[in-house]
Amino acid sequence: MLNRLFGFKPNVHSLRTEIFAGFSTFIVMAYILALAPKVFTGVGGKDDPFPVDALFTATALVSMLTTLLMAVYAKRPLAVAPGVGLLYFISGTVCTTLGYSWHFALTAILIEGVLFSILSFSGLRTLIVECIPISLRSAIGVGVGFFLASLGLKSAGMTDNTTAIISLASIVTEPEKQLFAICLLVSGVLIICKVHGAIFFSILASTILGIPMGLTHLDSLVKMPDSPLPLFCEMEFSADIFSIDMLVCVVSILFLDMFDTIGTVLGVLSRSGMTRPNGRVIGMSRILQVDAVSSFLSGIFGTSTCTSYLESAAGVAEGGRTGVTSAVTALCFLLAIFFSPLFLAIPGVVTGAILLMVSVQMFSAIRHINLADPVEAIPSVLVILVMAIIGSISDGIVVGVITYAVLNFTSDMKKERERKKNGKIFEV
Repeated sequence: MLNRLFGFKPNVHSLRTEIFAGFSTFIVMAYILALAPKVFTGVGGKDDPFPVDALFTATALVSMLTTLLMAVYAKRPLAVAPGVGLLYFISGTVCTTLGYSWHFALTAILIEGVLFSILSFSGLRTLIVECIPISLRSAIGVGVGFFLASLGLKSAGMTDNTTAIISLASIVTEPEKQLFAICLLVSGVLIICKVHGAIFFSILASTILGIPMGLTHLDSLVKMPDSPLPLFCEMEFSADIFSIDMLVCVVSILFLDMFDTIGTVLGVLSRSGMTRPNGRVIGMSRILQVDAVSSFLSGIFGTSTCTSYLESAAGVAEGGRTGVTSAVTALCFLLAIFFSPLFLAIPGVVTGAILLMVSVQMFSAIRHINLADPVEAIPSVLVILVMAIIGSISDGIVVGVITYAVLNFTSDMKKERERKKNGKIFEV
């Protein structure tokens, strides 16, 4: 049954490992449940306030459904939830800067989901992914690793607003930095000792240690969830659907969602054994189809666009390789609806340390890049730098692809001129 549902093979995979991997993935991405309501607080004003209380439950439900869909249909250890970048784009740009209602934003998300589904099920989106050369795919994996490391450092408070790393001397005096260092060392030791569930146990141990340090706060275990109905199917179908702003919103969401997902999947699964020798991810078309349907469901449930999460790398690093990992993560989202205080009690410094440790395992993909060849080296390094410094996966992919195309065209033109020149010399 596990094989049919989730692609789990008892002679190849370990059920215990898959379960630990699912828990680990959820723990490092559970912050989205608390972040989404905070970002949308105040949106809509007094006349049409955004139902923030309903967003926690809606986010948990849509994350549970879409992640379970990834487990059953794509059978890959990837978790799906409302994307953070798209969360800020919709609340900040669409609802605040452009001044449109949150109903308008949900309509844009729904339309984007329909277009996304057409692209994914027609195979056009998969074709776009396969056009990316192996050197750039490797660079994307490394870039995603740096991006994940920066997220971990920010979550742990190890960087300030200028992205500069805070003095390491603070580890001696500040409890947050001390717990960060302890979690980092514990997870590293457990990984080296090849302990099954190393990441999960390091999170658990660090969270418990945070209690006497005053960093883990647990007031209660159970909290009854608010109804998600105030957000369900609250789209706005008016003349604004045919406006230029709607077109811009839909195209922007489509662009961000497409390339963020491509970068995440290539980065997370690059060292998982789920890729072919040419670097192509096995079952990529189904992964993209799930992501597209998830975008559509986001509009229905009233959340920002769902996408595959970088934090899935924690489960993959733990050893998750099948849909069982995603199924466990989906179950955690369901439990979080009722046990939110328990999951949200995990200190941010702990999840930050885990993300930093996971990112280390993604840097080895750089060995597939021929740094002696400028045609491969320049676009690849640009991809890594843009993702690491600017902090945008989609921008990194676009810069890399455009640069690679221009340099390849220039190289081909140069070779053609040399070939013709050598041919004329031979004729003389």
